[in-house]
Amino acid sequence: MLQLKPYVPLLRTGIAEVDAYRSLYPDIKDRTFPIFLARPWPNASHLQLTVKRIKEAVGDQPFGLSLDADRHGFDNSRAAQREFDALFNESRGFQAYYNFVGDIGGAVPVLQSTRSPDILLHQLGNAERLDRGLIVHQRRGATIPLSDILIDMPPLPHDTLFVVDAGWSRNYIDLESWALPVLERIVNALPEAEIVVMSSSFPDSFSHIIGDAEETGSERRLYSALTQRFQQTDLTYGDWGSTRPTLGGGGGAIPSRIDIPSTHTWHIFRADPDLDPGFPEVAWIAHHHECFNLVPDCWGKETVAITDDQGAGVTGRQVAAAARINMHMTIQSGGSSILPTDEVPYQD
Repeated sequence: MLQLKPYVPLLRTGIAEVDAYRSLYPDIKDRTFPIFLARPWPNASHLQLTVKRIKEAVGDQPFGLSLDADRHGFDNSRAAQREFDALFNESRGFQAYYNFVGDIGGAVPVLQSTRSPDILLHQLGNAERLDRGLIVHQRRGATIPLSDILIDMPPLPHDTLFVVDAGWSRNYIDLESWALPVLERIVNALPEAEIVVMSSSFPDSFSHIIGDAEETGSERRLYSALTQRFQQTDLTYGDWGSTRPTLGGGGGAIPSRIDIPSTHTWHIFRADPDLDPGFPEVAWIAHHHECFNLVPDCWGKETVAITDDQGAGVTGRQVAAAARINMHMTIQSGGSSILPTDEVPYQD
């Protein structure tokens, strides 16, 4: 399924995530296979706007399309929420969801979680009829071990991709202790399986930083450890695109912050909450730090570099997040990041 693409980012369909992917240079997109967790687009009347935004981002590239379960049953009176909730109907093996995916060119279905073996079987049939392959996304913390159940079921659809997702943690041991036995069970049962190993360790707190500091990530460390352990297995690197689970607001003002990723770390530039000069000054400091020169050319880097007090570049937290995610995906793809001559940095 991946056709030698070396990087699989898992992205919610929030504005920052989709903008970040859309703004990747074409050579970087050629090296990625994104999996989107669909949810209603902010303030949209219908779910179709989410589909439109994803297709604008990916172009003609194939991609995985699942559902963001965190938004299922969300208290929202718009039709988009009702349309979204209807896709969780398990009838006939999530037929509504597979029909939804089937109407979107290039979209590959993701096996939906259920406790019923019969519904799992129906899903395998739905995926087989769709004939685009199937993604089995097994995440730490999920109550249903899909990968374990499927191992004992009939042959899987052609082009099945397993995603071993260790979830989010700042504790590396949490990630490896879960991922290792899950991967081992899949490899022992299906030695020829195509498998993505992913996780997230993007920090959940920055209150200890005023000025700048480096935070270490665990995503590449986990992938390296598992590739060394399973040297004969077809493993591909994935992560959450430099994002973390949604957190509740902690109250108080949120100071300006710019994050500059590298392969294994993030360099955090954060203003003093009591003396916040705004994004232009924080971006200027980040732009002139030595870590900035190590980032390959990309929209995110350019957005930070052009930030000023006239409204160019990073204008708020959403654009700052999009820039970080875009830089992160560019770095993790391992591409050369060549800007086409007809491309200009996107400004929203």
